[in-house]
Order: sequence, then structure tokens, then C-alpha cells
Amino acid sequence: MNVQTQTTGTKFDPSGEEYNLDESAIVLKSSNLRYFVELRTSSLIDYILKIYSHKNYTRKNISDWLSIKNKPGFYKELASNLHLAYADQRDGQTTQHWWILFFNEDWKLDILNTIKIEISFAKSKFSKDDVNARHQWGGLNFRSKTEVRIAHALYNQRVLFLANSRAFMDLNDLPISNSDKKSKERVEIDFLVFYKQKCMILEVDGEHHQQASQRTRDYRRDRVLLRDGIRTVRFNASECYNHPLEVVTEFLNLF
Repeated sequence: MNVQTQTTGTKFDPSGEEYNLDESAIVLKSSNLRYFVELRTSSLIDYILKIYSHKNYTRKNISDWLSIKNKPGFYKELASNLHLAYADQRDGQTTQHWWILFFNEDWKLDILNTIKIEISFAKSKFSKDDVNARHQWGGLNFRSKTEVRIAHALYNQRVLFLANSRAFMDLNDLPISNSDKKSKERVEIDFLVFYKQKCMILEVDGEHHQQASQRTRDYRRDRVLLRDGIRTVRFNASECYNHPLEVVTEFLNLF
């Protein structure tokens, strides 16, 4: 598959809408395309050279263009049903950057054949595991823009964290917290944060956390986790969305 572009000489500058969103928010445009793959810069350049094979581009042309796009918030519509977003530099400084290609069925076969990846690596945004994940950033899934803002604030502070982690809690020997005598219960944590050789939970509480039944579950969960030495700090969603850096600063000061 080929796409068209306007060029000046050999400079790579594809047409199509481009979004450079507020870096303090780092909320990527929520793509409506069904599939996505994550690629390092070298593999991405290989694929771009292929789809623009009718143009006289070199690896350097494309590399130069990518070098000024490798920042959070970048999102580019390369073609109909083929979009590109910047992910992160997850392997450390001096390593290759990671990118996300979003696409639909009409690009799927070409991408699988060209990039030589297994079909299982062409992830569907609508898989059962991520049914509640409406936003992606840095290869992570989030349920809201508010969570993404907190993730970016943690990232800016160079703090190690896990997002939307799922686990099971042991409920034995807890007469108040486990009045129905269950042996275990599944738990999902918004942010498990590691700092100063300790870990603590940061929870983003939306409106549903104000419901009596949800408050009861939250209290129960917080007590059970505290038994294992893991404290939970809760901020309301409005605070997290409007003041993510201040929320993270206050949270880290509690360690």
C-alpha cells in the first residue's frame, strides 16, 4: 500500500492532520482505529520507506523528521486508517524511541507481512482485557484522561510506577473486612508507585467512589492492603485532572 505526500526535494513531510497536544497533559488523541502495534524507530523507518517507496526518500530523511517528533503528545494521520503516535524511550537514554501505529483491517495484512510480526502482536484496542481502557499513552492503557495526566506527572518525576495493576487479596483472618468469609478477592490498583525503596498506592477517585457501596469496598480494600504494608492515598478526580503535578508532588512527599 502506498500513500501520497507533498515534498520539497527529498525532505520527508507527509500530509495529513498532525496533533501536538499539551505536554503537561500528555493525552494522546484517542484513536478510533481498531489495531495498534508498537515499533522501535528502526522498524518504523523500514515501514515508512516501504509505503512511500514511490518517493525518493532515504533513511536519513525519515530519521531527521522523526527526531523532531519524538515527544509526548505527537499524533499524526499518515493516511486514511493509518495513524502514528509517539510512545516513549522505555529502554533508557541513548536507546531507540518507541512509536505506535494505529490501523484498521485494510492495513493489517500489509503491516503483518512487512514488519514480520505475529498476528497476536497486532493488538486490538477492543480486546476483552482492555474493555475499560479508553486511552493509551506510552504503551499503557488507562480508563480516563485524568489517569493519563497523573501518569505523565509521575513520568516527569522519573518515578517507577505500575498502572491499573490487577491482583488477588488474601482475605483470611479479617473479621470486619471479610464478614462474608471469602478466601480472596480481585483488586485493581490505579497506580502502584515505587519511591525511596518503598511502595504506595495512588488512587484517582471519580464520582462513583462517592457511592456508599463503593466507599465500603474502598475502605475494605485499603485495610487489607495496609495489612501487607501497602498504604493507599486517594485524590479526587478533579484534583488529579486540574493539578496533576501538585497531586504527585504531595503524594511523593508522603513517602
